[in-house]
Amino acid sequence: MRPLTMVVHGESGVGKSYLADTAPGPRLILDVEGGTSFTPSHKVLWDPRGPVPAVRPDDSVVVLITKFEDIDRAFQWLPTGQHPFRSVIIDSLSELQKRAIDMIAGTAQMQQQDYGALLRKIEANVRSFRDLKMNPVRPVEVICIVSGSKEKGVRDPVIRPLLQGQIAEQLAYFVDVQGYMTNTIGADGQVERKLQVVPVNNVAAKDRTGRLGTYVSSPTIPLLLDMIYGPEIAAE
Repeated sequence: MRPLTMVVHGESGVGKSYLADTAPGPRLILDVEGGTSFTPSHKVLWDPRGPVPAVRPDDSVVVLITKFEDIDRAFQWLPTGQHPFRSVIIDSLSELQKRAIDMIAGTAQMQQQDYGALLRKIEANVRSFRDLKMNPVRPVEVICIVSGSKEKGVRDPVIRPLLQGQIAEQLAYFVDVQGYMTNTIGADGQVERKLQVVPVNNVAAKDRTGRLGTYVSSPTIPLLLDMIYGPEIAAE
């Protein structure tokens, strides 16, 4: 097992969901934005009020999250170990936070005390998913959290995950890697994806492993795992 907890943030359309879709399968995708329709892995829809469906080794099991309570319904299966998942993906935490705001305040304006409740709720969920890698029954190998990005701060703005309140700054403390994803056009006219994992150029990033350099070009999660741990050894 090669455990990794990570956050991927970036602007819309840079390929964050595609990156998450490369996580080792079978993978559970908690789809809050409806983005799984356009990623390449084979999808199996799951209503977590029923049992976990049978899956093939590289399938993605998708739970469509339309309200915040759906996350709790899916999570109840994971600590038991009664599931096949090597990876769990939240796509995206930015949209999930909006679902939490809907639950807390409905259509009313958020009050000051509501923001404390929001922080505690999102932080508790992130920590619960992170701790799946230490589950004594069936640890999850990769936990990947997807988020949008925004500049935060007035004097020295920093590009951080697109989240309200202190969780935007605190999120990196809960994971091994926080990467900022961008696209550039190479000399051949093709799109080149890069994942920045070091906090330079006013970008919030992190690499606890110290093995990924400053940028990872054409990132995939198997590539990150190989860079951190070396190539995976196939079971005999």
